[in-house]
Amino acid sequence: MKILFCTNTFENVQNGPSKFANHLLEINQQFEGVEIRILTEDISTSRLAAYGGQVIKVEFNITPLTKPWGFLYRMLPYYRACANLRAEYSYDIVIFNNAITGIWAARNLHVPVIGMINDYTSLTNSWSSFDASWQWYRRCIFKWSERLACSVEDGIIVNSEYLFNKVKVAYKVPTAKLSIVYKGLKLAPLPIRQDTLGQSSIKVLFVKSDYKLGGLYDVINALSRVAEYRFELYVVGPALRFKEDIVKANNSAHVQIRFVGPASQQEVYGYMQNCDLFVVPSYKEALGVANLEALMNGIPVITSQVGGIPETMNHGENGWMVPPGHVEDLTTTIRHVISNPAERQEKQRKGYDYVSRKFAFEKVLERFVEVLQQYHEDYFRIK
Repeated sequence: MKILFCTNTFENVQNGPSKFANHLLEINQQFEGVEIRILTEDISTSRLAAYGGQVIKVEFNITPLTKPWGFLYRMLPYYRACANLRAEYSYDIVIFNNAITGIWAARNLHVPVIGMINDYTSLTNSWSSFDASWQWYRRCIFKWSERLACSVEDGIIVNSEYLFNKVKVAYKVPTAKLSIVYKGLKLAPLPIRQDTLGQSSIKVLFVKSDYKLGGLYDVINALSRVAEYRFELYVVGPALRFKEDIVKANNSAHVQIRFVGPASQQEVYGYMQNCDLFVVPSYKEALGVANLEALMNGIPVITSQVGGIPETMNHGENGWMVPPGHVEDLTTTIRHVISNPAERQEKQRKGYDYVSRKFAFEKVLERFVEVLQQYHEDYFRIK
């Protein structure tokens, strides 16, 4: 089976979908009789040769006018690139890292076209959330486009059980058309940590570029209420232009904000291995890859009980979950975690074991190939 994977993010690794795309070429070494190539706009021309033809660049320009409609605007360039590539690489199935971009290809390519839905930002848009903003109207259009993608594409892959059920109900997708493929991790050995939590200044790590959605202000508020300890809060992810607003949100003398901004994967792992607590009480999260990364790196995790996060936390076995927006609960939980070292160590061990069993990238790749083979067989059986 020959696979073509289309993704708008590849070289610039910042989120779950781009991390997933970045490791897919390992399929070429791990699976006999299976080949994959990556079609992307996000690759430097100078780096193409290093991939030996396994990564192909899509040439088109995103302007300030077209950027807000990115996934819609990409439909035709990616379709044309797929069609032109067919003569050189006779792929058997095409996957789009964003289902919307694959709509035109699904209507015109004579091979199975599979779309991926990686979050529920558009899906949850409704009249109850109407605020007359440009973003609301944009999400409305994207929601309609995702619904169309679910209708015309031959299969839809989501990254959590929670998202599976959301997509199934909201877009009325038959169960047989939906599959779950988790976003996996390249496992490293569990770091050896010295548990000194509570003995000096406590290093708290927050990692999320959309810091408001990630509940950063709730973290700052909660830490300010735990006045019996000193905290250093490392903020990783938000763009530098937000630094002033974030620093100003802190009025506590015992909380010091260390603004890091955007960071590489290895830098994030370094912070996870050197901080004492990972606290990201998100308001929305389809899965929560950062929580998985924190568990792999052996840092105690405090997060929220929303979306697909309970799946990563094994419903509380791997860490602590609080309702989003409940600062009092978050404050109580932070105190509890600091005061209970035995419980921390048990959850750290369980978290690493759980990630190893369920989210190791090698197992995710096996599942991904298995799902694609099933879609391929179903397509030609129906045809």
